[in-house]
Formats: sequence, C-alpha cells, structure tokens
Amino acid sequence: MEQLQHFFQDKTVNTLLDVGTGTGNFIAVLKETFVNLQITGIDPDETSLNEAALKYPDVEFKKMSGGKLDFPDSSFDGASISMALHHLPDVQQTLMEMRRVVKPGGWIIVNELFSDNLNPAQEVQKLMHHFRSKIDRLTGVCHNETFTRSEILDLIENSGLKICAAFNNNKAPQVVATNDLAKRFSELKDMLEQIKDKPEYHQLDNHLSEIEKLLTLHGFQMATRVVVVAIVHK
Repeated sequence: MEQLQHFFQDKTVNTLLDVGTGTGNFIAVLKETFVNLQITGIDPDETSLNEAALKYPDVEFKKMSGGKLDFPDSSFDGASISMALHHLPDVQQTLMEMRRVVKPGGWIIVNELFSDNLNPAQEVQKLMHHFRSKIDRLTGVCHNETFTRSEILDLIENSGLKICAAFNNNKAPQVVATNDLAKRFSELKDMLEQIKDKPEYHQLDNHLSEIEKLLTLHGFQMATRVVVVAIVHK
C-alpha cells in the first residue's frame, strides 16, 4: 500500500503487534511498509497461526484473543488489525486493548472492508459475506455484518484514538472466471447445509438463489477497504 508506506516513511516503528493475524495475510503489507520490523502476531485460532508460522518463520505467533491481550502496557511501537473488526464480539474492547499495549505516541493501523458506496459486483460480495456471517452466527461463531466507512472511523475515535490518516484501498480485481464464481457459490451451498435442521434454512435457501442470479449478472469484486492510521495519546 503506497499511501501507507508514504505515511510512515519518516517514522520509526521497531515493534508491532498484529491482532487477528489469521494466516498472516497483512504481514506482507507490514513488511513492505516498515524496515527491520519485529512483528508479533496473535489470533485465537491455532490452525491459522500454524499456517502463518510456516509462511513467516521470523515472526512470533501467539494464541490469544484481541479482547484480552497478555502483554504489559506500552509494549509495542504500534499495533494493527486487518479484515477482522467484523469478527470481534466487542470491537471497542479490542481497540482499547490495542491502545493499552502501544507506547504513547505509537500507532494503530486498521484495515477493514466497508459496506457503503459499492459498485454492483462489490454489492454481490457484500451479500455473500453477510450470508456467510448469518450462518456462522446460527452455528455459534462470532461473525458480524460489515460496517459502513463512517462507522469504522467512529469506532476508532470512540476508543480514544486520534485518526491521522484514512484512505480507501480498492486494488482487488473483479473475479470473472466462471470456475472461480462457481467455487465461491458452491462454498455458500456447503455452508447452508450446516443449518439444514434450523428454521432459517428455507429462507436462506431462497436468498441463496437470489445471490446466484446477481453473481451471474454482475460478477464478484472485493468490497473497498478503508485503511486508518491513528496515534495513541495517553
């Protein structure tokens, strides 16, 4: 992300905590942005952490929830969270914990897709994502619908952070390959079968038929993401 690199080109960040790191997708961006950065990645899912560790043997990974970080106050120069706000049971709690473990004058980076001002192909992605999130919730998994751009900024500011920069990132290409679209739709059908004994099944089955029509008509493109950089004042 060139804008992120430009923002930090004259700033020193030596240690950074990546919250909700998953399989480490955002670590590549962090390595491009910062020189000689010591990264610690945390996530509650051990399987994802094991996959991340194979890709990045120089990164320290720990199984941990973002809502309760097992680090002392002011442990890091910065912290990041990417594509994970909508997976949190308490967004404010996690952001406040990130703020706690970052040094005064340090940085918080948030990368999150948002749900407004999308083109038709992105609206299809949103519908598919919200379909997944509803099934996850019905099976006991915390997975919320996506926030609007302004809601994301409000969540960050309400956590006591001062936003210094916010820019949109929309470099993901539109998915047009027929086999790729078919695979994505097949995954939704497989998810639906997880709740075939629940009363919501038939309603969601009808909804899936509507998604299939829109997917054929408009294709699929990842929703635009907002990248926010905030400073920690204590």
